[in-house]
Formats: sequence, structure tokens, C-alpha cells
Amino acid sequence: MQFFLPALATLALHGMLLVLLLVGLPGDERRFDLQPERTIINAKLVFDEKPRPQPVIKPKPKPVPKPQPKPTPKPVPKPEVKAKQAEPKPKEPSKEEKAKQEAEKLRQLEEKLRQEQQQELAEALNTEEKNAEADAQQEITFGELIAALVTNNWSRPPKARNGMVAVVAIETVPSGEVINQYIVESSGDTAFDLSVLRAVSRLGRIEELAELAETNTSLYERKFRRFQFKFNPQDLRR
Repeated sequence: MQFFLPALATLALHGMLLVLLLVGLPGDERRFDLQPERTIINAKLVFDEKPRPQPVIKPKPKPVPKPQPKPTPKPVPKPEVKAKQAEPKPKEPSKEEKAKQEAEKLRQLEEKLRQEQQQELAEALNTEEKNAEADAQQEITFGELIAALVTNNWSRPPKARNGMVAVVAIETVPSGEVINQYIVESSGDTAFDLSVLRAVSRLGRIEELAELAETNTSLYERKFRRFQFKFNPQDLRR
């Protein structure tokens, strides 16, 4: 619009001058027959070719949220502490009742001790019976072993007859060695008795007897440190 206004004003001024020349001033009766000269007015609208800057539209700032107030925690009501009521004191037992209670406690204690003793005694007897059975079996086993060893070492004398029996006492040490032997009951035949003693002396060391002394010392001390051996061969002449 700033460039259009000067151009329009120029055109209007030239138009008014042209009218005055042709018509004259008002009140002037003279006429002039003048040939109007052609005036060429070179008018040109000038446009600003430069683009007008577009206004920068700034984005509206986002509203800052108002901080929410933190909720105030509600006070926790304290539990009401009720005053404890005084419990009534138990009635104390009389002297007679106390004596009865003590007597009952003593009786229960004695009964408990008696039952424990009976149980221990039963367990001990059971264990002893089992040990006795095991010892008896071991005694038989070692007696048969010694009889077999003596029989293998024995040399039959010429006058030996069926029914001859000699009982020999044997002494050993925990290492299993035979350290002494002697006749306790004679067969009535000196040659037969001497042959039995020689067979026992040839035993030397019995390894099984040494193992028994380590594993079952009680049985060894009671039955095999000093024991009697009855020698009664069954395959003699009649």
C-alpha cells in the first residue's frame, strides 16, 4: 500500500491540471480553443518483489503443572493401654495339702526310678544272654578246633585201645602260644598219656586263639588261658 499511494496521487494531480486547462477556472468566460497536447504519462506500479517476512508464531509454552501437595499422613491412634487388673492371689495350700503334694511327687519320682532300673536291668540281661550265647558258640568252636589240631598231631601208640581217655590241662598266652601242658586224668596207660602230651606240645602257636584274645578278651581269659582238654579218640582198636 505504501507504493500504491504515491502513484495514485500523481495520477490525480495530472488529471486535475488537465481539467483546468480544458474548462478553465470557474467564473472565467473566456474559452480557449487549445488543442490539448497529448501527454504520455509513464506510470508504473512498483511492487516490492521481496517477500514479506512471515511473523514467527511462537508456540505457547506448556503450562507448568502445579506441584501437588503431599498428603499429610493421618496420625495412627495409639492403642489404648488398659490397666491390668490385679489378679486375685491363689489361695495358698494348707500344711496338710503341701505334705500330700510332696509325698505324691516323691512317690512319682521313686516309681520313675524303679521303672528305669527295671528297663536297664532287662536290657543288661538281654545283652548278657546274647553275649553268653555268642561266647558259648565260640567256646564250642574253639574246643572243636583244638581237638582237631591235637588229633592231627597225635601218633597212635601200639597199645592204644578203644575207650582210652586222657584229660590234659593246657596253658596259653594271648599271643596264642601253648606254654604248658600236663595230665589231669590219666587213661591208665602211660604210653597213651605221653602220646597225648606230645600232640599238645606240637600245637606251638594257635593263630585263631590269638585273634580271640584280641576280639573277645573276656572269653579268652575265662575259657582258654587255662583250660582242660579231654582226648578220647573213637577209632582205636577194641
